[in-house]
Amino acid sequence: MNRNHLNLGLLVAVAGLGTAAWLGQKPDEEKKPPLTALTPSMVQTIALEHPGSPTIRLAKQDGQWAITEPVKAAADPFEVNALVGLSDTGVQMMLDSGDLKELGLVPARYRITINDQTIDFGGEEPLKYRRYVRVNEKELALIADPGSAAFDADYSDLVAKNLVPAGAAITRIVVPGLTLEKSADGAWASPDHADAKADQLKAIADAWTSAKALFNGSLQPEDAQGEAATLTLADGRTLSFTIVARDPQLVLARADLGVRYTLSRTDVDTLLRLPAPKPADAAPADAAATPAAPAAPAP
Repeated sequence: MNRNHLNLGLLVAVAGLGTAAWLGQKPDEEKKPPLTALTPSMVQTIALEHPGSPTIRLAKQDGQWAITEPVKAAADPFEVNALVGLSDTGVQMMLDSGDLKELGLVPARYRITINDQTIDFGGEEPLKYRRYVRVNEKELALIADPGSAAFDADYSDLVAKNLVPAGAAITRIVVPGLTLEKSADGAWASPDHADAKADQLKAIADAWTSAKALFNGSLQPEDAQGEAATLTLADGRTLSFTIVARDPQLVLARADLGVRYTLSRTDVDTLLRLPAPKPADAAPADAAATPAAPAAPAP
C-alpha cells in the first residue's frame, strides 16, 4: 500500500468515527438554550416566594452571598449555587401554549426572582418528571426538576453551615462548666480552670472557629430547652446557642436565626470539653540514665 492510499484510508476511518459519534449522541447531551438571558456571574439578588411562607431574599455583598430576609445571616455558597445556576439552566422544551391551571402554574407552586427575571414553578410532566415553568409570566418551558433543598420554603438549609462567621475572632467562650477568655496579648486563660494549659484552651477556640454543621434544620419547639453556649466576638457580637442534644449527634440551636445545626458526635469533645493535656516530652534515655559506679576491687 502506497502513502496516498494509506492517508486516504486514515481520513475515511476518522470521518467514520466522527459520524458514529455524532449519530450516537443522545438528544439530552445536546446543548440546551438557557432559561434566561442571565449568566451566573450576573446574578446579584435572588428572592424565593412560597405561598403562606415569608419571602426569602438573598443578596451578593462584597462577593459573598447573604440572606437578608427573613433573617440576616451568611449564606451557604453550595446551596446558593443551586439557585444561581437556575439562571442559565438548559431548557428541555419550549411550549407554545398550555392550560396554566393544568400545568400547575395558576396558582404557581412557588416563584423565584433572579435579578429582575421571574420564574414560576408548576407541576411535573408525567413522562420524564420535568418541571413546568413560566419565565416573566410569558414563556412556558420544561426544565429538569432542580430537586435541591435550596428551593424549599424552609430557609435554614441556605444558612451557612459554619457556626462562627468567616473571619470573625472569638474573645470569650462560655460552655457548661468551662469559661475561656482571650487577653489583649492573644493568650487564652480560664478563670475556673487555672491549671489548664494554653494549648488546651486554644484548641477549644480553634474548634469553634472551624466548626461546621453536617446539615441545618428549622428550629423546633423543644430547641428552647437545654444548656447554653455563648461566644463573644471581637467586634462585640454575641452568638448564643442552646445545646439541644449531645448524642447520637451534637445539636446546637440559634433562636435568633431560627436554625438548628447538627454536628458530629465527636464535636462534643472538641467544643464543650477541656481536652486532655499533651504529655510532657520524655527526657532522652541516655541523658536520664546515671552511669553506674565502678565495682570495688575484690579483697
